Amino acid sequence: MLEQQTKSYVIHSSLPDPLSQRLRFEVEQTLHALYADVSLIDQLDSLYLPFANWLSNKVGRREGPMIVGLGGAQGCGKTTFASIVSRILVKGFDLNAVVISLDDLYSTRQDRLNFADQTTSLFSVRGVPGTHDVTLAMNLFQRARQLKDGEVMMFPCFDKSIDERKAVHLWKEVRGPIDVILFEGWCVGAPDMKGDLHSPLNALERDRDKQGVWRQSVNELLKNEYRELFSMLDLMVWMQAPNYDIVYEWRNKQERLLEAHLHDIHGVLLDTLDLKVMSPEELKGFMQYYERLTRHMLAVMPERADVLMRLDEHQGVQEVRYPTEH
Repeated sequence: MLEQQTKSYVIHSSLPDPLSQRLRFEVEQTLHALYADVSLIDQLDSLYLPFANWLSNKVGRREGPMIVGLGGAQGCGKTTFASIVSRILVKGFDLNAVVISLDDLYSTRQDRLNFADQTTSLFSVRGVPGTHDVTLAMNLFQRARQLKDGEVMMFPCFDKSIDERKAVHLWKEVRGPIDVILFEGWCVGAPDMKGDLHSPLNALERDRDKQGVWRQSVNELLKNEYRELFSMLDLMVWMQAPNYDIVYEWRNKQERLLEAHLHDIHGVLLDTLDLKVMSPEELKGFMQYYERLTRHMLAVMPERADVLMRLDEHQGVQEVRYPTEH
């Protein structure tokens, strides 16, 4: 990652109108494919294009792909942002940009269950550090850095509907050379926690992690394996939510949109299919797995990130802090 320097605040940038007009259709297509809010197209000139332009200038000064970490609490818009920026880099700047999600790097179901048997059953629920295949991730980045013109590699994909990694022949084909890898995920870039881990933070920790084995294990993983993985990042972008409470509202909004989308597709058959959508109460319980580390990142990541994006309560980007160039 970049060295910490005095930061400057920038959000607006002027780029040629033809480029903006040409990319508007591309961004609209991306938003429709993600079932995202199409009004985000209004931020093309003020957010997405300036960031892509800034990033393209950095890529042009180096050999090999730039690995960009993109972190932020659940529901803040990481996936949408990464997808839009990668599309702009490809179509507007002629760069080979690819996205890999932390969610696609989960360990296989059997490996997670084996780890849970060795430690605590809480690791059977995917999401927190300890449920990802860090070795796979590091090998992926190492291979991507070496990928030459005409060579092909496969990026893993995970199927949440069956809680299992997809078969290799269903992975995403990526051709070299790669210019930019956008690595997005809720805890990408997370440092280990220095404070008190013994006092339970919520009902999950109080009732199911009475001895603190789970949270201590998560922290040890952050201190070791995940630290090594995140050291491979060339740049860290953090999307800062206003507070922790709003994160539940954002995540619940995602779940309700998913529910509506599934109803549109399957109609009355939805109840007969094994397509799980969490109720608001189920979601509150589920988010307790993420609460401690999310609160930690909200506190420390603004000063650790190279690029900081401050969000308002409606997930809109209010300001962007870039590193000062020297």
